[in-house]
Amino acid sequence: MGNERRCCEGVSKEVWQRMQARGNREHGTVFEHSDAARGTATTPTPVGPVIVGFEFEADAERITYTIVQKPFFAANSMIWGGIAAAIERCRTA
Repeated sequence: MGNERRCCEGVSKEVWQRMQARGNREHGTVFEHSDAARGTATTPTPVGPVIVGFEFEADAERITYTIVQKPFFAANSMIWGGIAAAIERCRTA
């Protein structure tokens, strides 16, 4: 079902802030923080929510995502591709 994990390097605090704002604005993603650096991001889709856990390490400029829950029809590769594209867009914003 999920629990696949990926680490993304070169994500500054500014990029992370842009990603959260853009994800909410463009996709309706809701970020729930257990603290400033950890939590879950839930994105609604027509076939059910995609929930990823995140851990942001500001000093290392690294974020680690874990797929927690996803619809059967949502391929992991689509989720990872979307995250990678979002990071790139926010780096150049």
